[in-house]
Amino acid sequence: MTKSNQYLGEIRSSLQVLFEKMQPEMMESLNEHEMTPTQLFVLSYLKKVGSSKVSQIAELMDVKPSAVTLLVDRLEQHNFVVREHNKEDRRVVDITLTEFGHRKLEDVLNGRKAIMDRYLLHLTEEELSMMASITKKLATSAASYKDEQQ
Repeated sequence: MTKSNQYLGEIRSSLQVLFEKMQPEMMESLNEHEMTPTQLFVLSYLKKVGSSKVSQIAELMDVKPSAVTLLVDRLEQHNFVVREHNKEDRRVVDITLTEFGHRKLEDVLNGRKAIMDRYLLHLTEEELSMMASITKKLATSAASYKDEQQ
């Protein structure tokens, strides 16, 4: 076994343990905010793009529009999103975050950040600097890998 393979194995194993510890806390945080992972995904997407049609969300999630309609119904019941007729084409219905939805999303994201920070703050300043550099490189690599796949 090469040193690189040994390092890769140690990294995979350590990340697996870390994710197994963090995942229940992340789920508990979502539950406290009465939100599911799928709802979090959609709210995060809407924050990023501003507004979207059901068909666009369905395509992104690779599900049927009827499934997204049910999801949006529930988000609307919680006052996280609102449906609005498109100003240019009244036949089109846009889904956008409400102000309450923005605040709720920020609360959830802040809770998730706090969970991650609690684990990361066990690192020294130097280790945090190296970790920031490494994860930034991984994120860049992941983004370019995704672009290559399309």
